[in-house]
Amino acid sequence: MKTKLMFLGFALYAFTALGQKQAVVSFENTQAEFGKIKEENGKASVVFNFTNTGNDNLKIIEVKPSCSCITAEWPQTDVAPGQKGAVKVFYDPYHRSGEFNKSLLVHSNASVPEITLNIKGEVIPKVKTLVDSFPARNGNLMMANSAIFLRNTSNKEIKKDSLLIYNTWDQPMTLSFKNAPSFIDCKAKPTTIAPKKTGKICIAYDAAKKNDYGIVADTIILVTNDAVNPEKKVAITATITDDFSKLTPEQKKNAPVASFTTDYIDFGTCKSGEIVKKSYELTNKGVDTLFIRKAVPYKNDCKSYIEGKSALAAGQSTKITIEFNTNGLTGDEKRTILLNTNDPNKAFIILILKGKITQ
Repeated sequence: MKTKLMFLGFALYAFTALGQKQAVVSFENTQAEFGKIKEENGKASVVFNFTNTGNDNLKIIEVKPSCSCITAEWPQTDVAPGQKGAVKVFYDPYHRSGEFNKSLLVHSNASVPEITLNIKGEVIPKVKTLVDSFPARNGNLMMANSAIFLRNTSNKEIKKDSLLIYNTWDQPMTLSFKNAPSFIDCKAKPTTIAPKKTGKICIAYDAAKKNDYGIVADTIILVTNDAVNPEKKVAITATITDDFSKLTPEQKKNAPVASFTTDYIDFGTCKSGEIVKKSYELTNKGVDTLFIRKAVPYKNDCKSYIEGKSALAAGQSTKITIEFNTNGLTGDEKRTILLNTNDPNKAFIILILKGKITQ
């Protein structure tokens, strides 16, 4: 029996050695240490060298990184037996301070088709300059952002936020407001900012008084004694939905469910100047009434409207129609509608319309 097993093993070895061709990828190392890298220096790279130690051509099919911060380069042509190659890996440290430990999966036609490469290191964050901290500028006033963004705002809440500002002037800058909407309470802290000092624009946004849904934009006017642009506009953008925070388990179970037959329509090809009109069918597959709060196209060359009811009982359907004016346009175009509903799982739905426009 022992003799038979030895003979079988020898036969398999001989068959592999003499009859079967197979690429073998042999990496010198599968782990690399970047050490400490500075964020401001941009992408860092490391090379993983390998040799094809098999008896057939090696083809690296793909290198899949575990993170979007990693990119890789590898031979695009076959590596012959006995020849060397390399996988070059780049790590982008931008806005990624601290230690990192990432991997890449190398997929090839080798005897072992998948091999994992690992990289690790530590990113030393960039020391922020004044412009980094206050990228938006209006006259002698610098701001941490170009606007105040109130995300995930309930239609019943008063949402508070603030915007950090900096006086670059060599004189004290006074701050006050005028003509603010009734639903936005504005305050400046302090009301006078000393030269080269920071302050805040503080707001309290009453969504119930705003009485709107979806993405809405408003403007407040900051009045200063600045010699350059004394009146400065500050945009306030809010994303307003129904208040889902207090729903009971039973209410969630019986909630409306917004269901489209499709949220993507390709209208094919049309001539420039034509009006493209398409409809999306919406059905309430839940229990409670589904309310369509708002349907807004992102661009002014489109308009949207509801063909039927905006309040749908269980099982009822309606159509959301978009009209796209293609005048003056050629080539591939895409338009979107942002739909807001009281479905707690789909408060916002994006409908897509795309196609090709010819002259």
